[in-house]
Amino acid sequence: MVTPLRFSKILICDRHGDALVAYLTARRPDLVYRVRNGNTLTTADLAWGDALIGFTVSVDLEGSSIRWVHSTGAGVDRLLRQHRWPADVTLTRTTGELGDRMAEYCVGHALGSSQRLLAFHRDQTKQRWAPVEPATLSGTTAVIVGTGSVGTAIASRFGALGCVTIGVSRRGRPQPPFDRVHPVRDLAEVAPSARWILVAAPLTLETRGLIGEPVLTRCQGAFLINVARGELLDTAAFLAALEAGTLVGAVLDVFDEEPLPADSPLWRAPEVLITPHIAGVTHLDEAGDAFLNALTALEAGARPTAAVDPVRGY
Repeated sequence: MVTPLRFSKILICDRHGDALVAYLTARRPDLVYRVRNGNTLTTADLAWGDALIGFTVSVDLEGSSIRWVHSTGAGVDRLLRQHRWPADVTLTRTTGELGDRMAEYCVGHALGSSQRLLAFHRDQTKQRWAPVEPATLSGTTAVIVGTGSVGTAIASRFGALGCVTIGVSRRGRPQPPFDRVHPVRDLAEVAPSARWILVAAPLTLETRGLIGEPVLTRCQGAFLINVARGELLDTAAFLAALEAGTLVGAVLDVFDEEPLPADSPLWRAPEVLITPHIAGVTHLDEAGDAFLNALTALEAGARPTAAVDPVRGY
């Protein structure tokens, strides 16, 4: 138990700020809300508020009155960029049902690959009759990088379809529903067994570029799906792996730069499907409820279940 905290002035820096204010006001009308964005946010706003809700706005909290920041998304890397995080500022995040939605995204694309949907569609456009038996997910191995709420949901779905699920985490501790879990230092060693490599880890200093040449050159015909952050994937090594055949295809939902620039080679990469960061869109009620749940805990002097360690980044 820690000292209960009180908040009264909530600064919101989110593209759905006005809708979020309406949602929160209906439930906590005792609080005062102010909506800003990256272009209108000022030091006076940071001196006014005692809590901040946001996702992509990186702010310098030194000297501000902000004592708590809540991320409207599951990732907090964009909030932690550029500035040192004050030790006395609490950081929380929103998860909601993101894991379930992202897991279904991954399963859907894995099934699409196994059932050769894109290949059959290409044959159809050419009026070509080319019978090739689809594969199945059952019996294949899914290596899931990240064993948090998203990775766990992915493992559950792939396991239900008969896949062997191998988790990769910082320490490699056993964790259901994974069949086994390896420490991240063993990722290159488990890569050859993967039919599916599913990237669901947070972006930290340690994970940036994690899926790079040492891992991708060890793959043996794997299919990669990235729903985490673009910076976890070394793009040059990824393109080289596609050309070499150690990767046979991929689905990418996240990128180093978003929107993906028109001149990016990823647009033209063979057997790569690009989606515009939609695998796990946070719903308004999820962000609002996560904030309110964390607020209740802080007001009671308890640690919120959605608290994040700013040093680790998750």
